[in-house]
Amino acid sequence: MVLEIGSILTTCGFGVPLFDFRGQREQLTDFACKMGAEKMDEYRHRKNERSIDGLPTYLFGEPPG
Repeated sequence: MVLEIGSILTTCGFGVPLFDFRGQREQLTDFACKMGAEKMDEYRHRKNERSIDGLPTYLFGEPPG
């Protein structure tokens, strides 16, 4: 992977609001429990075959070369 970076911006963070931790979200755990281990493996494989930009990933196989 080759990157050509034209500019980088930073912020002081002064405008970022403070948030209090109220607990863990349960949606992911509930979803995974309903799916079961085998279906979750199939789901992960199907959803992670390609990156967001459509490139193949190597999470479930050998890298080329």
